[in-house]
Amino acid sequence: MIFENFIVLISVILASVTVEVKASGSLTLTKSPFNEKNQDFTWRRQAIQKLWEERRAMGHTPIRRLSIPGMPDVDLIFKDESASRTGNLKHRFSWALYMWALLEGHIDQNTTVFEASSGNTATSEAYMARLIGVPFIAVIPDTTEDTKVNNIKGYGGKVLKTDIAAQFQMAALEAERIHGFYMNQFANADKAEEFHESANGRLESTNVMHEIVQQLKSQNLKEPDFFIHTSGTGGTISSVGRYVQKYNLDTKVIMADTEFSIYYDYVINGKFMNESGASLWTKPGMAGTGFGYSGPAILSSTTSLQPSVIDEAFKLPDMASTAAMHVLRENGISGGTSTGMNFLTSLSLAAKERSKKSQGPLRIVAILADSATLYEGTYYNTTWIEDKFNPHGGIPVFNCWKNVIRNSFVMGNDPLAVGSEVCSKEAVMASRSRRLRRKMSASENFRFFW
Repeated sequence: MIFENFIVLISVILASVTVEVKASGSLTLTKSPFNEKNQDFTWRRQAIQKLWEERRAMGHTPIRRLSIPGMPDVDLIFKDESASRTGNLKHRFSWALYMWALLEGHIDQNTTVFEASSGNTATSEAYMARLIGVPFIAVIPDTTEDTKVNNIKGYGGKVLKTDIAAQFQMAALEAERIHGFYMNQFANADKAEEFHESANGRLESTNVMHEIVQQLKSQNLKEPDFFIHTSGTGGTISSVGRYVQKYNLDTKVIMADTEFSIYYDYVINGKFMNESGASLWTKPGMAGTGFGYSGPAILSSTTSLQPSVIDEAFKLPDMASTAAMHVLRENGISGGTSTGMNFLTSLSLAAKERSKKSQGPLRIVAILADSATLYEGTYYNTTWIEDKFNPHGGIPVFNCWKNVIRNSFVMGNDPLAVGSEVCSKEAVMASRSRRLRRKMSASENFRFFW
C-alpha cells in the first residue's frame, strides 16, 4: 500500500514538472514557466537596414514638364522613373515587395526568390535580391526584349523563359520545387503597398504620389487635378489611388489600358473577375501593361488592381499608343510603352477637361515609367512594327496615328476622337485605295474600266 501511494505521488510530481497537456493525441504545450529565444533575426535586421539605406540613396526621381503648343493652359508633368537606379518605375515597387517579404518572414538568407515578370520588375527585383544577398530567378515571357534580359542578368539574376500565359504557373512550381519563395507581384502588390507608405515616420515613404505631392509643394503648387498611369500588376496605380483617398487629395486617378487587356472592363464594368480573357488577348500588346493573357482578374490572387480607387479609365488602340511613343520622343521625352499610353491619355483628357478649369492651369501628372532604350529593337523599330502589328494595319495605320497625335499636340484637339474616325485599319486602307485610284487615273499610262 505504501509502495503504491509512493508510485502515485511520484507520478503526480512528474506530471507537474513536465506539464504536458496532450491535445488530439499529439499536440503538447511547453511547461510553464519557461523561456527560450526564437530564431536569430540578425540577418533580417541587416537586410532591412540595407533596404532603408537604399531608400535614402534613391532620393526623389525628377519631374519633367512638357509644354503642349495647342494647350497652353495645361501643365503636363512627367514623373521620370527612368532616372531610378534600375531605370524604371519598378525600382520603388520592388523595394516595397522585398520589405514586405522580409517583415512577413518569407525570405531568409537561404531563400531563392522567384518572380513572374515582363522584364522591368524582374530587373529591379534582381537588384534588390543582390542588395540583401539572396539568389533571384525571373520567369519571363519568351518575347521579352534582349535589353531587359541582359539587365536582369547584370544584377545577378537568372532567367527562365516561357509563353506569357504559362509564366505564373511556372514561377510557382519552380519555387515550390526548390523550396524557394515566389514573390508574385500580381497577387502581393496590394500587400506590399502598405510598405510604400510610411506616414510621418522618420524614414520616408516610397509611394510615388507622396513624392509628387512633396515635389509640387516645394514649388508652391497644389496636388495635380489628374494622375494618369497604366496598369500591369495594378500595384502602382492602386497605391496612388489609396494615397489620394487616404489623404483626401483633390486628384482624379485615371487608368490607361491597352486594346486587348481586360482591365478596362474589370474596373468599369465589373467583368472578368471570374472569366478568363485569354482567348481575347492579341499579341504583341504593349509590353509590361494590361492583363488577360493568363486568366481572370482576381484581386490579391492574380492582380493587385483595386477598382474602387480608379476614377476613370481609357481604352487605347495599341497602334495609337505605339505612335504616341514616337511623337513624344520627337518632342524631347523618350519613354517606353506605358509612357506612350500615358501621353496619349493626357492629350485626350486635357482636350476634354481644360475648358472646365476655372482658375489656373489644368495640371496633369503622368508616369515616365522606363527608358526608350529598352524598346529600340521593338516599338521604336518600324520593321518590327510592320511585322508584329500587321494584323492591325501595319505601318499605314501607325503613320495615320502619328499624324493625328502630332496634330493634336499642335492644335489642341482630342487625338482619340479624331483617330477613331480616320485611323482604323478599314479607314486607312480605303483612303490609300482612293489615293491610288486618283494617282493612277491621272497617269496617261493607266486606263480604268469600271
